[in-house]
Amino acid sequence: MSEASISTDLAFADGDDALSPILTATDSMSVTSDGCLMVEGKRVDELVKEFGTPLYMLSERTLRANYRRVARAMADAWPAATKILYAIKANNNLAVRAIFHQEGAGGDCFGEGELYATFLGGATPDSVVLNGSNKSPRDLRAAAELGLVINIDGEDEIGFLRDIALELNRSIRVCLRLRVIPEEFADRAPDYIDSAGRSLAEKIEAAQWGLSVENAARLIPAIMDTPGLDLLGYHHHLGRLLPDLDYNTAWARELTGSIGVLEKRTGYVPRLLNIGGGFARERDPESRNRELNPTRVEDHIRVVTSELISGLNGLGIPLPELWVEPGRYLVGNAGVLLGTVGQIKRDNERVWINADFSINNLMRIETSGSNYHVLAANRLRTPAVEAATVVGPLCTGSPIARDRPMPELNRGDILAVLDAGMYAETASTQFNGVPRPCTVLVNGERVDVIKERESVLDVFAKHRIPPRLRR
Repeated sequence: MSEASISTDLAFADGDDALSPILTATDSMSVTSDGCLMVEGKRVDELVKEFGTPLYMLSERTLRANYRRVARAMADAWPAATKILYAIKANNNLAVRAIFHQEGAGGDCFGEGELYATFLGGATPDSVVLNGSNKSPRDLRAAAELGLVINIDGEDEIGFLRDIALELNRSIRVCLRLRVIPEEFADRAPDYIDSAGRSLAEKIEAAQWGLSVENAARLIPAIMDTPGLDLLGYHHHLGRLLPDLDYNTAWARELTGSIGVLEKRTGYVPRLLNIGGGFARERDPESRNRELNPTRVEDHIRVVTSELISGLNGLGIPLPELWVEPGRYLVGNAGVLLGTVGQIKRDNERVWINADFSINNLMRIETSGSNYHVLAANRLRTPAVEAATVVGPLCTGSPIARDRPMPELNRGDILAVLDAGMYAETASTQFNGVPRPCTVLVNGERVDVIKERESVLDVFAKHRIPPRLRR
């Protein structure tokens, strides 16, 4: 049954609101008596009046609460030392990185740009890692000079790092990235959209990251025999392919099995295990539905660590230091994208609400089918009366939301997209020559601009017309 046909069932009684049923533990959102969304007690209509739209807004309170929640869960679940490395690809605002540095986070980086942002945000080298399947010699040298951990993802990196270590006259800390496939889920379809229709095993096998056990067994002795390289342990990251706890248990079991096989073949015992990130959020747009996910981050961490502890104890391998690289979980629900309603079109028994934000600002809709909660931010206590499709100002036919129950809106009303803290700004584009939004950080009554709004001049600032074309 379509949402359009059940929209009347989703109306709520006077005094209720559209936000409360979907709030999660670390949200800093509330609703005023007149139905306006507030973030950390700040009305969004006031923010829109001051800063315009589209507008990304981030809650500092939620960012810190998310980090502390993960840190507590890790400390409670793992008897040895732990570290949290923020995956800056999820949101690379420098102010966000600075907040997590204050909280004690290390960093997960891909390439020079993310290294630059991570250290501008105050990170210290002892708990920052460099990932990637095609690290350039420049990337490797920068990471070595900074003293980072480099997760080796290919054989030729060993030679580059040997030469760099010799030139710098220093030891370089490395881990080896493993590729494992949770066998009982091998035939399952990934949770993300996969246009090729591949199974989970096919998707993992086709990905460029990680090394098979066979290849790892060959490279471990080579790394250990290379002067200047200190092999700390293993890195492993499957990401958010499925939200199931059984899936988490399965890959942790496969990982410990791989560690055991490698110990038998090479004698190597890891001192560090980095298990990546990918924990699904409670409001989980990447699942392509808007039902709350009952699984908490504490549950994800508990089942993974329990399986790792059991497996490693069974192998007689001492528990290594455990690192984790969360991104979406730390920033996802801290972000809201605000937009202003423009033309409302009714035709062929359909309703389209035009807004001034677009899929440029929420590219996960296109790349992974993400399904966001879109709310009438200044009418949260007004019952829904019609199903409407929310669209942006682009020439594509990609809606922000299809057939959503909405109150009767007018030009100038405000829309809010929840969970825009993750993979929204970092994946945003300037398609159709549209400038990217401003970002503000809310901390109680204080609101700071942490990224300035682009202009059309900014969009084309790097373009050049050769003189011969001006004739």
